[in-house]
Amino acid sequence: MSRKMIPNEEKELEKSNKYLRLKNVQGRNLLVVREVYRRETVPCHSALCLSDCQPNNNEVGLLPADVTHYLVPDCQVAREYLEVLELPQLTGIVFLQTVAHSVQHEGNRRLHTRLKNLVRDKRKASVIFHNEFQKFSYCERLRGENLATWQSRSTYTAADWFYNHLAGQIPIVMVTQYRQVIAEYGNRQMNVFVLTLQEYLDTFWKMILPSITDLVDSITASLETRTKDKDYVGYLPSDVIEAGLKTGHYTQGFLNVNKSNASQEAFVRRKRQDQREDRDSDILIHGMSSRNRAVHGDLVVVELLPRSQWQGRSNVIREEGTDTKDKGGKDDSGEVTSVMTTGRIVAISQRAWREYVGTFSQGEETGLKGGKVLVIPWDYRIPKIRISTRQVEALRDHRIVVRIDSWDLESQYPNGHFVRSLGRIGELETEVAAILIENNIQMSTFSDAQMKELPVDTEEEPWKVEEEELLRRRDLRGSHLVFSIDPKGCEDVDDTLSVRTLDNGNTELGVHIADVTHFVKPGTLTDQEGKSRSTTVYLADRRYDMLPGILSANLCSLISGVDRYAVSVIWELDSSYNPVNVWYGKTIIRSSYKLFYEIAQAMSDGMPTHEVVKNVPELQNLPESDIKNKTKVLRSAVCRLMEVARHLKARRVRGGALELESTEVQIQLTETKSVENLTPKEHLEVHETIAECMIFANHWVAKKIAQAFPNSALLRHHPLPREEKFENLLTCASAKNYNVHTDSSKALAESLDTCDDANDPVINKLMRSLATMAMSNAAYFSTGALPLDQFFHYGLALDLYTHFTSPIRRYADIVVHRQLMAAVSKVTDTSGLPSNKELEELSEHINHQHRASQNAQRDSQELFQYLFFKGRNPEDECCTVDAVIYQLRANGVFVLAPRYGIKGPVYLKNKEGQVVYVQSDGQLEWSGGSIIKTDHTISVQSMFGTQSYRLLDHITVRITLNNSWAHSSGVRLELVDGQPHLSGSSGGDNLTKQQKAAIIKEVSEAAEEKKGQRSSHDLGVNFEELKKEYGQSSSDHNMYNLFQSFKETALKC
Repeated sequence: MSRKMIPNEEKELEKSNKYLRLKNVQGRNLLVVREVYRRETVPCHSALCLSDCQPNNNEVGLLPADVTHYLVPDCQVAREYLEVLELPQLTGIVFLQTVAHSVQHEGNRRLHTRLKNLVRDKRKASVIFHNEFQKFSYCERLRGENLATWQSRSTYTAADWFYNHLAGQIPIVMVTQYRQVIAEYGNRQMNVFVLTLQEYLDTFWKMILPSITDLVDSITASLETRTKDKDYVGYLPSDVIEAGLKTGHYTQGFLNVNKSNASQEAFVRRKRQDQREDRDSDILIHGMSSRNRAVHGDLVVVELLPRSQWQGRSNVIREEGTDTKDKGGKDDSGEVTSVMTTGRIVAISQRAWREYVGTFSQGEETGLKGGKVLVIPWDYRIPKIRISTRQVEALRDHRIVVRIDSWDLESQYPNGHFVRSLGRIGELETEVAAILIENNIQMSTFSDAQMKELPVDTEEEPWKVEEEELLRRRDLRGSHLVFSIDPKGCEDVDDTLSVRTLDNGNTELGVHIADVTHFVKPGTLTDQEGKSRSTTVYLADRRYDMLPGILSANLCSLISGVDRYAVSVIWELDSSYNPVNVWYGKTIIRSSYKLFYEIAQAMSDGMPTHEVVKNVPELQNLPESDIKNKTKVLRSAVCRLMEVARHLKARRVRGGALELESTEVQIQLTETKSVENLTPKEHLEVHETIAECMIFANHWVAKKIAQAFPNSALLRHHPLPREEKFENLLTCASAKNYNVHTDSSKALAESLDTCDDANDPVINKLMRSLATMAMSNAAYFSTGALPLDQFFHYGLALDLYTHFTSPIRRYADIVVHRQLMAAVSKVTDTSGLPSNKELEELSEHINHQHRASQNAQRDSQELFQYLFFKGRNPEDECCTVDAVIYQLRANGVFVLAPRYGIKGPVYLKNKEGQVVYVQSDGQLEWSGGSIIKTDHTISVQSMFGTQSYRLLDHITVRITLNNSWAHSSGVRLELVDGQPHLSGSSGGDNLTKQQKAAIIKEVSEAAEEKKGQRSSHDLGVNFEELKKEYGQSSSDHNMYNLFQSFKETALKC
């Protein structure tokens, strides 16, 4: 929108024409003339500025005053070494407008996006200075002057202007790779230094970042060997692609490489315009030639092949990373499924290149002068990467980080460069670092600037409730019994509850959530860091917080006995537990009790008062009369809360909500972080109680913000599952003559209830687990991005849903809190809230980080599973377990081992084509033979006879190690017997929960009653066995408390 120029402004402005040579969509050169107006008052964005040239808004970050110098890179350095400038330690960078244009037009779109993101990141304290609009910093290009010379002259002129504009308060360092530029400008102005990038880094950063030299050397070597303009040769022109996408001749989607058959199979998922998944959406990309240099995660353009060239995906189980080609180069994948839509990649719309963890081959020979060597990526889906380095011998047993730079048309492998080393292969810190990098999770320490924004809470200066806040909030400290129920060891308590009976006989239910938004204001460094992380990452032995500890474990954590700010949702429920009234608002609370799940459940089950007191610190050191009364009130509140949750859940289940199964394993570590044991998580009713209350709050908050912001509310959508994903579930159900209906969530939920075997409780859990595997992923979205009929949450059977209850560990909840408070206060000015477009971009980022966090947690659990079995003899009793068959393939079966929650393949046919036969004495015999597979059975025919295996049969397997040099090590399952595993420990698995609880209670009471009167052997010959099997492990070594996933449903809703 234009505005009128006042006379004084007209005098200050200088008008000139800028001539640009651009290409149109047909590839023709065009001469474009643009008018450029220059003036004196262009913002310099420096905190040291003495003149009045800064913009009147707070969104533009300032160059800091506390750095030793400002850095001004030239165009070449910004284009080719942007990765170095992105390092978090390098701050105070001035990118000129000339440089930004060079990155955009001489680089590529992805590089330009990275530059814009760098400048937007306030932690980098870097800016773009519009030197071409500043009257005294602009350089007119001379007749006959080449582009590089003009760019260098413009960069130095702007650097010199900056130094004089700031009155010489701070030195300016211009970095370039042109020696002639240094010779020409290096001695012109004192304190305006002109250095090469290497000289600059050696002078300022070598002692602080010793590995930075290796990074620059590696990038330089990669640049020297890169074939100019070969990156996209062979792909179709952009105008052809654009036209083909409009007509539907070409299809666009993200490439997903099959991890188990990476060299042959990849898939592209098509999307409809309204973002609903196309039912017939997967396109098979078969072979590396059809993949055409695309890498896993790239946004690609696909051309469908004629039907006569369509192929099917392989039905053979193979170890990850194994090549399926025979010596003749043909695919030897064996049995395939029915043919599916097949295509080839004709263009790359957007590269997904990132940092990759890799390893040198054990037999890799070092070339002369750091010649080219191949790095094997940690991820099977990524091709080998060719790099130049002189450190092969020194880093042969290390995991290293590399980046891809290009992939030439003539090259079998992409070119890349070395970034840094993570450490020796097999060391715990190295493997954890690899997991974080492979999931694109960056977790650096919180900066001093971020910490300065936050309040202080020390003995000398304790934090206190502000009087003004007390007046703005509803005070619940004297009127409500507020308590929390969390896992043992939980520090970031972000939800508390209250329940009481009102004078009219109705029930009041309150969900009180930490008011993180009081401390984290929009646009602050803490807010930006939280947005970048988006979620707290929980690994098996540690966690990486989204927010600094002063907030997550202190001022925002709703621990007992202290005053805390909260955002509350309080309902009045009638006798049928239907909401009569609901109130949203800011409150101040003081939680009375911090309960653990096990104690809350035990209180509901009738735990004696003296046992309750021993496990609830807040009840200790009180007068005897108070203890009895307070325990009674607390027990009543817990039981009432569970009763309310039962009715809320029953109503959702009647509406079609699914009760799904996900395998969660408790990892118990010793003080030295060695794995002591792996045990399945015990499911308690109180887990469902808390989850149901959180679901109830999330649903009602979603209704409120969707009503207030119909086009820009942040909600969570769980789409309909794709029908073909139910194939395995339906096949297993038919093997047991179960009827499973997938027409709707209600039909699925009701039919899963009938999939029950009184003699085998594992079956129902497995069927629910298979249903979980068929589900689509839930995702955040903006209400302006989807039609109203797509807002629903399939698994929870709710029309609207969001995330509100965990703002300490999820950034989405922080956004929702801000929207809820704006909706409640009915403010008309919503400029501080994200628009629909901003919310779409934010949702995409949060979804990505959420998936990355889940994948990292899974990888961490698999790492510690491997460490648990690593030090054990394969003949150890704990390594032989019962397993249930849930899928049949051409050369084996997939099984679930319930004891450890491990799923994996069991091979019935090896790589040499031999099949296995189990002798009566338990010995395995491998010989020539064949395998015949039907829908429900797989038969192995060998020279020793025929053995058959059926879906949902129990077999015995042994857990062994699957060691890998270049990739993540794990465990594999090997067949031991075709019959169920019968042992003392597995026999106990057939006991019901009531029987287990009765045994535990009986043994515990006997021990308490006879304590001091009888020695331990008087408890019975089976006591130690029972204690080992059912006794509670030491809470000090129980790392399960790090996981809060039981607050989620199995759908990760």
